[in-house]
Amino acid sequence: MITNRDEPDIARLLDRVQEMPLATALIDRLEHSSEQFVIARDRAGLEWSVDNQIKGAANRARLKLFTPDERSDLVVLFAYKPSQISWSHDRYAYGAWEVSVTASTAPDTDEIDAWLRFQVSGFHPEHRPQSLVRMLSYDVPE
Repeated sequence: MITNRDEPDIARLLDRVQEMPLATALIDRLEHSSEQFVIARDRAGLEWSVDNQIKGAANRARLKLFTPDERSDLVVLFAYKPSQISWSHDRYAYGAWEVSVTASTAPDTDEIDAWLRFQVSGFHPEHRPQSLVRMLSYDVPE
């Protein structure tokens, strides 16, 4: 479930990204999950965290959906963890799922679920999605 769905800023953001088929499918999976997801405010694209614990600590795994400025033919789901240092803007990247904007087929819900399991696990290597790529040829917005 998306725990902050009813907040006006979040509701507007979710409405705005509905034009992307992958965003629509992701939002549907988030809303119907038994896990609690929190949509981030004031971030480029659509970004969320999951409200669970990994080995007694808050799960820092984040997923961000965006279209690269340099690659308008792609929608990217980027997996990262923010720095543990409060003043740092560094991110530790785990990889991304690149989906062609021109793809005529609906997004693969099994692959979406794999990415959400990967996030819920805190990006545990045993839950790594098959579609994860590690080399990115574009900038990831904050």
